[in-house]
Amino acid sequence: LSSKGAKLVSKDGTEVSLSTLQGKLVAFYFSAHWCPPCQQFTPILKDFYEEVNSDGDSTFEVIFVSSDDNEEMQVEYMKEAHGNWLLIPFDSPIRNELKIKYGICAAKEKESVGVEPRLNGIPTLLVVRPDGTVISMDGEKEARNGPPALKQWLRAV
Repeated sequence: LSSKGAKLVSKDGTEVSLSTLQGKLVAFYFSAHWCPPCQQFTPILKDFYEEVNSDGDSTFEVIFVSSDDNEEMQVEYMKEAHGNWLLIPFDSPIRNELKIKYGICAAKEKESVGVEPRLNGIPTLLVVRPDGTVISMDGEKEARNGPPALKQWLRAV
């Protein structure tokens, strides 16, 4: 995430500076409210996020990259099911830029967004280094194993 017009928003709608990511391991969560596998994984991710950040030393941050149909669905999904992590605003071009860069999107938006090749669908938890290079595209499966996944990702930084 470069600073070129990028902005992040917290679950309560407050704009958050990119500097809050400094020193943290970041995972992009590609997901949508209408997606049943996403609805199943989001509570698991929420528990994982709360557990690994419970000691007050929040070294792990999730950024929600929505494939929802509109902003209202994105906000509703965030409030209803997500952890206290960040999101890229629905109208931000960064949302689609990330989908294109990493080849991750919902099948139904592949053509409209221009994702080629499509390497992964949703839900995907993509764990990245500070420079944006991929640590794991399988974060969704790995996070199901609990805190050991965070240790594994941190070793790869």
